Amino acid sequence: MLNLVLIAMNFALISYYSEPLDYMALYIGGSLAAAYMISRMILAKLLNGGNFLLFDVVCNMLQTGLAMLYRLSPEYGTKQAYIAAAGILGFFASFIFMKRFEIKHKHHLLLGGSILALLLTTQIWGIEINGSKNWINLYFTNVQPSEFIKLIFVFFTACLLSQEPSRKRFAGIAASMLTIVAFFVLQRDIGSAFLFFTVYLVMLFSRDVKGFYTAASAGAAIGGAFISYFAFSYIRSRVLAWINPWKYISGKSYQITQSLFAVATGGFIGTGLYLGDPKFIPAVHTDFIFSALCEETGILNGISLLAMYALLSIIGMDISSKCSNPIYSSAALGLTSLTAIQTLVIVCGVLNIIPITGVTLPFVSYGGSSLLSQFMNVGILYYISSNPELQYNTDKASQASEAESLMPHTTSR
Repeated sequence: MLNLVLIAMNFALISYYSEPLDYMALYIGGSLAAAYMISRMILAKLLNGGNFLLFDVVCNMLQTGLAMLYRLSPEYGTKQAYIAAAGILGFFASFIFMKRFEIKHKHHLLLGGSILALLLTTQIWGIEINGSKNWINLYFTNVQPSEFIKLIFVFFTACLLSQEPSRKRFAGIAASMLTIVAFFVLQRDIGSAFLFFTVYLVMLFSRDVKGFYTAASAGAAIGGAFISYFAFSYIRSRVLAWINPWKYISGKSYQITQSLFAVATGGFIGTGLYLGDPKFIPAVHTDFIFSALCEETGILNGISLLAMYALLSIIGMDISSKCSNPIYSSAALGLTSLTAIQTLVIVCGVLNIIPITGVTLPFVSYGGSSLLSQFMNVGILYYISSNPELQYNTDKASQASEAESLMPHTTSR
């Protein structure tokens, strides 16, 4: 109910602000509300009741992003509305696909080959946008393969980590990770390189009892970061802009300084919708939409949005902890980490806590490939949580424990 109220209020306000009334905003708001209610009814049938909290949280973030995008640019807002419809379809498609296809350890070669094929395709036929060669033109639209590689990557890593770690296995895993990260560095997609390796570290840490392999991987990553700083000028430029943004305020730091000005201007409760100047920030509809939200709706709203991401992460980790299958349990952790780490990276970037890396804010920023991939991510999490064959049967376990305690103890003679 809260989501429906927020959708109605946000898009009614946007429509009323325009003279004459912006009927497209009303159409988008009404369509989003209808899609939300229909999706909830379908999900109830698929789950036989079930828990809707995860889906409600995602839809709350979606309506927040759609409202802000439409305020920034009706064109981008309208496009994102169509993408959101495709994303909801992708959510159910991924749920149904996972029911029909069981992933086992033997599939790691297929998954790894798929990742390599997509990376090679991007490297050979990819086009450069905003300095990164991580897009493929499909004539009717541009697609970012790395967004879909994320989902395959999580299951690929989960399959590799499903067996007991050994030096030989770790060497193979490390070589695979190095190859993937190297492709992203060549494509100047540092955000993806950082995101993929960090998710790998989280998944490895959950399986590495002694922590040796995790420490070795983290050490290698730190060494690689130092080498990259001296080897690539664009990485060095971003680090310098991060260390002292005010020194390059009219050049390489213009974007980040405008972001800081916007957040500071908004204060605790914001300037109000349409009463700020977020359009001064380059790429505000993608990388820096969090700054626009903080300027016009306040830091309070920014904190509440981060609380939603925290809740999403808690739900995902709970799904992982209750899963008895090692591959799916590790995959649930990886899928949750993807969203959590990506959120931290972009929010810390726009606040200049870390160098900006150019990733989107999940479910909020403009981006077709990103939004579709994120909905598929949630669809897979719902499948893992709803499949009784993947869950620990706590009832049977407690009954067995109770029966064992009631059995008479005998001693051998």
